[in-house]
Amino acid sequence: MTRRRTLYWLAAMVAVLVVGTIIGIIWADTSDVAGTIALVTNIAGGVGIVALLIALAVVAWRQRRTA
Repeated sequence: MTRRRTLYWLAAMVAVLVVGTIIGIIWADTSDVAGTIALVTNIAGGVGIVALLIALAVVAWRQRRTA
């Protein structure tokens, strides 16, 4: 996985986190389904961000090691 691809996926995970937060703020009070969607997207976004940050660190470490 390249650094650029990892950064694109990281941006996508941040977008998922933002969308989940917006759904949670706007609709979670009125709908249990919206609250569940917000919870799932926030968990997926958070886990994805952490995993991609680890992957980015590994890619950077490997590039420095081979250079």
